[in-house]
Amino acid sequence: MALKKAAKKSAKKAVKKAVKKGAKHQAGHDLRRAYEHLGRLEVLQGGLPGAVVTDINALTQMARISLQAGDTKNAADLLRGCEHLAFAALATGSRETQIGDDLQEAIDGEYEHLVERAVGRWDEQDEEPNAALAAIYEKTFAAAEAAYDKGAFRRALELARGAEALSHVHGVGLARLGSGSTRRSLKS
Repeated sequence: MALKKAAKKSAKKAVKKAVKKGAKHQAGHDLRRAYEHLGRLEVLQGGLPGAVVTDINALTQMARISLQAGDTKNAADLLRGCEHLAFAALATGSRETQIGDDLQEAIDGEYEHLVERAVGRWDEQDEEPNAALAAIYEKTFAAAEAAYDKGAFRRALELARGAEALSHVHGVGLARLGSGSTRRSLKS
């Protein structure tokens, strides 16, 4: 009986340790992701049009607040969304004419997949999303649809990826993000 009890206690302790180690590892992983996304944004910053810079600065500010609150996952997802917005802004906006049937099918499938994931995650959120984040998400999603309809598939895919990344941002820290309207550059 005592042996059985000790085995159960040992198993519970091992699981608890694994969860703690996993959470710490995940936070480090997300912190590294945030760092890498921010670095790529700094490289892209100079060539971006003003309209997207405003959204990127707002999301970057939200990411900084998330980092200060210890919410590395939301910060990384916010910065991943920023990166996709930046690439979308730099992508050509014209119709891409040299696309074969196989590539078109692959593009259509990926776009549909990204849209389904973005809408599904956004709609599943338990909490009311931050107003500034919701506005940027909606604008990004609408821009993705407009680009797709025009045949600007590179831009559409990047925007859909941006919306999908922003749909991952949720949780307790979201209410503390504020409007994100503070103007700051992407530089640390």
